[in-house]
Amino acid sequence: MNEHKKVPKRIAQTVLNSLKGGVVPRIGLPYITVGRKSEIEALLHDVDIISEGGASFRFIVGRYGSGKSFLLQTIRNYVMDRGFIVADADLSPERRLQGTKGQGLATYRELISNLSTKTKPEGGALTLVLDRWISAVQPEAVQESG
Repeated sequence: MNEHKKVPKRIAQTVLNSLKGGVVPRIGLPYITVGRKSEIEALLHDVDIISEGGASFRFIVGRYGSGKSFLLQTIRNYVMDRGFIVADADLSPERRLQGTKGQGLATYRELISNLSTKTKPEGGALTLVLDRWISAVQPEAVQESG
């Protein structure tokens, strides 16, 4: 039986505006995700392994328009809801894993500027992450040094 969930107006408008602009919406993806169950389950299995202290690595490849960004945005939203910190970057000739003309550095810059958390999903969360880390380490350092 199909269950119909009413989409909140704010989310519906955001989704429609994103789709009109040809980009993957940052919110509201569960309302429009269709036919990706096996891929989502496989990636969420990887997330479970990571949350238990393990590691996982995957390449998502496909033709233009096949839904790679959509799938990754769906997983991104899920893991941020679970408290993960997410960094993402699209690779291109200017942003590669390595290169002699600074392409690797450009990728690193993109990853850091796109660092996101649940409370800062649009990116730019490095300061927030560092502030939280310093706040956690400070009492420990004070206790150790007296």
